[in-house]
Amino acid sequence: MLKQRPKVLSYTAQILDVCTLIVAFFLSFPFRHFLVKWIPYASKINFQDFYVFMLLSVFVWWLFLRLQEVYGLQRLISFKYFLVKILRSSIFTIFTLLAIVYLFKWTKVPRGLIIVFILTGFSCLSIEKYLWIKCLEYLRKKGKGCSDVLIVGATEIAKNFVNSISKLSEWGIKVAGFLVNNIESGLDQFCEAPILGSFQDLTEVLHQNPVDEVIFALPAKDLEDAKEMMEICEVEGVKTRIISNFFSGLVFKADADVIQGIPIITYSPTSRKYWKIAIKRIADIVISFVALILLSPLFLVIAILIKMTSHGRIFYEWKLLGLNKKPFTSYKFRTMVEHAEEIEKQLRQENINEMNGVYFKLKKDSRVTPLGRILRKLSIDELPQLYSVIKGDMSLVGPRPVRIVEKDELKDWHRRRFCVRPGVTSPWVVSGKNKINDFDDIARLDLSYIDKWSLWLDAKILLKTIPVILLGKNN
Repeated sequence: MLKQRPKVLSYTAQILDVCTLIVAFFLSFPFRHFLVKWIPYASKINFQDFYVFMLLSVFVWWLFLRLQEVYGLQRLISFKYFLVKILRSSIFTIFTLLAIVYLFKWTKVPRGLIIVFILTGFSCLSIEKYLWIKCLEYLRKKGKGCSDVLIVGATEIAKNFVNSISKLSEWGIKVAGFLVNNIESGLDQFCEAPILGSFQDLTEVLHQNPVDEVIFALPAKDLEDAKEMMEICEVEGVKTRIISNFFSGLVFKADADVIQGIPIITYSPTSRKYWKIAIKRIADIVISFVALILLSPLFLVIAILIKMTSHGRIFYEWKLLGLNKKPFTSYKFRTMVEHAEEIEKQLRQENINEMNGVYFKLKKDSRVTPLGRILRKLSIDELPQLYSVIKGDMSLVGPRPVRIVEKDELKDWHRRRFCVRPGVTSPWVVSGKNKINDFDDIARLDLSYIDKWSLWLDAKILLKTIPVILLGKNN
């Protein structure tokens, strides 16, 4: 709700960040020279030799800050928000720069310089953002850059909104007044702001009062009546917003679009940030492809061992439900005797004591081969699923897959898990797979992951998966 200046603030914030990062790069040299005294084999370097690398480093960091949406709405954010975003972009930047230096064989660029630059840049950006927030808060408390809003509807929705903004004066939002449906109600004030008229008086009120935005705080059943008032606001050139209880309680994410003149609002049960989804997909393909190449000698050894130690196929075909409950076939190294699925029905009763709900899991499963126990302990049997990730049936991180034969056991609220691709690793794996034995708890973890999903969350789950596998704590 900025006062016609969101782009100016965004551009200003970006220019400040770029300048801060350039200063941080300059400061990295004296800091590194100071540390050289205690670093063996390190030598002094001159700034003049690294102009190109500076421009690349600043661009990469700025790009990650943009991808982290640091330059969006500047009013409703805190220093903690900035700090988290800066930390994430710092981590992405250092790995990207190290990868670029390695791939392009820039041997003249010291690794120590990159590390010192990241630390210096993080410190400088943090200080700059703190001062930026304090400056904006000071100006808004002085009445500079504030937004005057007219609220249509003296409702409980409006009251909740006013109570929220009254606690945060640094947002710079001032309520100019209210319009009510029935002026004869006798109200002359609501939430300590004046009643300026009825809904029919909107045009005159906009003419008589400086208003930056009109906020419609009406129940869902009254939104149709607001259409004419919104048209008046459009004619007057005033921005409008709608606060409604229509979608109260839903976790869906909204996305608005206009197709052939028809306004369409899409509510999705997961993030609709397509650039984030695209990055996730690219990362899935690249990491899985590289992993399959590096692990191919291990795959060959495991295949030989499976054939030598038990009768049957090398791979187990896993019939699963994927995105939007579409069936697909994935593959794992076979860890059981042949025809193990035919014996499963006889063992279901034993499973009740160890796993409640959909998944079938036995700690002492007689169908598992000796080699299979080792493969399962280290989760090596799951690695062929990387092929399903490349195909697009699965993702590296996502809810744990559900077999087609288990779909009838799902409860209604479990099914939102299918709004994203299932994952090779999941929140269940890193939260104590061997300790959580109720599918309802697993589903809650998955739904929490979906609601809080971000690229950073995926990265954390992947990193946490590594020690879980190496220490064999997932079974």
